[in-house]
Amino acid sequence: MGVVEDLLDRQAALAKERYQWEQHWLDVANYALPNVDRFDRLFNNGASQIDGWASGPKGADRARAIYDTTSLWAVDRGVAGFMSLITPQSETWHGIASQDALTDSSDQETDEWAERFTNYLHKMRNNPQTGFWIAHKSALRAMWALGTGIQFVSENLQRGADAPMSYRYVQLSESYLATNYEGIVDTNFRCFSKTAAQCLAKWGDACSADVRAKAADAKSKDQMVDLVHAVLPRAERGSGLNTRRNAPWAEFYFERKTKHVLHEGGYSAFPYVVYHWNQMGHQAYSEGPMALALAEVKSLNALSKDALMASQQAVNPPTASIDDGFGRVNLNPGKNNPGLVSADGRLLVQPIVTAPRPDFAESVLTIKREQIKESLYVNLWQLLINSPNMTATEALIRAEEKGQLLGPAAASLYTGIARLVDVETQYLVERGAFAPDQPLALPDAMQGRQIAVQMDTPLDRMRRASQVTGMQRTLEFGATLAQLKQDPAILNKFDEDTMLDTARKVFGAPASMFKTAEELQQARAETAQMEQMMQTIALAQAGGAAAKAVGEGAQAVESSPALTGLAAGAVPIQGQ
Repeated sequence: MGVVEDLLDRQAALAKERYQWEQHWLDVANYALPNVDRFDRLFNNGASQIDGWASGPKGADRARAIYDTTSLWAVDRGVAGFMSLITPQSETWHGIASQDALTDSSDQETDEWAERFTNYLHKMRNNPQTGFWIAHKSALRAMWALGTGIQFVSENLQRGADAPMSYRYVQLSESYLATNYEGIVDTNFRCFSKTAAQCLAKWGDACSADVRAKAADAKSKDQMVDLVHAVLPRAERGSGLNTRRNAPWAEFYFERKTKHVLHEGGYSAFPYVVYHWNQMGHQAYSEGPMALALAEVKSLNALSKDALMASQQAVNPPTASIDDGFGRVNLNPGKNNPGLVSADGRLLVQPIVTAPRPDFAESVLTIKREQIKESLYVNLWQLLINSPNMTATEALIRAEEKGQLLGPAAASLYTGIARLVDVETQYLVERGAFAPDQPLALPDAMQGRQIAVQMDTPLDRMRRASQVTGMQRTLEFGATLAQLKQDPAILNKFDEDTMLDTARKVFGAPASMFKTAEELQQARAETAQMEQMMQTIALAQAGGAAAKAVGEGAQAVESSPALTGLAAGAVPIQGQ
């Protein structure tokens, strides 16, 4: 009971720190995420606000207050663009390398192992049973709109090597985060609710008597139970009661109302992967691009509402009459309104025209929409689409520009991806996936070394496109110089192996397409031997032709008196 009370005190303290963010998140959710992440229900103790879900289409109800959908589809477009350029589902977007930057352990065997490991992670995430892409997309969407997105990575011991992990999106409204001394998120108190029947199915007899009684009753089995999942650095270690007590992170599931502990365990790696858009200092939360665009989004919605009213007034203006004795005016086509014309033919009811200008409002709306698109990076996705007729070199230059513009926005996400791979790798280590008899057995060069994530996204390849462009221009200059100097040896300065390796990495081609160092050496030796053999044959053929020519020449001299005399020096030379 004392442990739970301490945990609740810590959660209450984190709730106070988080409170200043909640109004901002609510504003963003109103305009960009009407169907997720709302903070409209007080938790039991009133210390914080969490998401209050109920049956029914909440997004449709909340979207009625939105008069311009630019912010809605801009967030979706931004998430789709990020997924296509940073974490595409159809290809790998990171690699594995040695963490020792001072030692070059790169060779063909290590590269192929790293590629095999990366491909395994990619295939494992693509397995629908893991739920990765649903959780990943939702976390990216929360990061883009709210600034912080969270997903929970857990082991799944019931499944085999195809899906050994599960990924679940965790709403920001449920999470109370804290960072360590270095500003890295290492604590999360997740406050959420499940039905009594769900709790019993998950924890069985570990549930409190109150929850078990509710789950056994058909009338109360669907009543919600408030739960807390606390994961934080372990303050103490060393207990034989729990095999996870020595794990760096402690884990507690408990019922909030009864303060009853459902489960106690631990993790070797922090299981909550947090995506930040732009983390400032040691803050556990960050602002997204919607933070800067929010004022513009609000004004756009207000102006859109006014423009809608102006359009309605222009199409269906209000009317004015001399008194209220006429009743309701019927403006439907073909309908008669008796008594609304005076004896001299003058209308007794006139429209009230205030000269509204919906066209002017639309021009202002267009400007504001463009500003929001710029703030939310929407226009960058059109950078290549708007110029389809480009040469290959122009496309490389344009791709590099796009990569440089989007690079700072992706930098914080890279940190989250690196921690995702760390968690996955740690789980695989515990399963013995890198043992010598396993398909992912470490090569000799990686024994005893820490592995690190090496980002290799399409966006990174765009940013490195200048390397290929530079090589192409240098080759063209070298060829021109060799032609001017008439010296082909100038081209010997180029190292074609290095150029091919660089191009392969920039274009994202697999390492397995190249031969190993031993295979390459053998192939080059065979080529050199073949060339030497061909030269020998050519020399032999040339020598045979020369011998034949000498023999034919001797016969000609012998058969010609003039040539015989010339050869003997008997024929005088003219002029002597």
